[in-house]
Amino acid sequence: MNKSTIIILVVLVCVFLGAGLYFTNEKLKEERQKRKEAEQANVRLIMDSIRKQKGFSEVVKDELKQLGQQFEAIEPDVTAKIAKAIQLIEINQTENAIEDLAVIMENLLNDYYSKDNAFNAWLKNRRADLHNLLSYCKEDKKINDVELQFFLGVKTIRNKEDHTLNLKLDEYLNATGLIVGIGAIVKIASFWKTKKVNQHLVIA
Repeated sequence: MNKSTIIILVVLVCVFLGAGLYFTNEKLKEERQKRKEAEQANVRLIMDSIRKQKGFSEVVKDELKQLGQQFEAIEPDVTAKIAKAIQLIEINQTENAIEDLAVIMENLLNDYYSKDNAFNAWLKNRRADLHNLLSYCKEDKKINDVELQFFLGVKTIRNKEDHTLNLKLDEYLNATGLIVGIGAIVKIASFWKTKKVNQHLVIA
């Protein structure tokens, strides 16, 4: 076998290998696209199912009303903010309603930790924003790691709402944001109210 024949064979092998890799990559791209389309179809099916469940927003509003009633006697500002969130849901401004829930979370945590020496030492030069308040809340073992990640999602929606004109999220994100926001307030309120009641007892 002469030198030129060897070169031709090497070139042919490279061409076949290159073609094989090309078609393999194309096949992988096609499979990824099909998976993506299937996932999108599943999300659409889930959202159609949620839409057909009459009263989803009514259930959320009822939950918020019950939550607001818990604060009436001890923190009327929270009740007022929850009432505003309900109004926003009624006019289909869910993103703004989630933003209000995040504000309630932040205010409750600020109130709970503002005079906490351990928290202030941990905070150092950091801002007492919702991210750091939630992070310390996890350090303080008031919430767990899974709750932290979900609650930070509500904070992310709040930040997007603050910096985006006419923010519109996918319906499943809005539904999740409302449910998690309500759950976060319930969880925070569970230890916030205990401290508040104890403070009233001391003053009395």
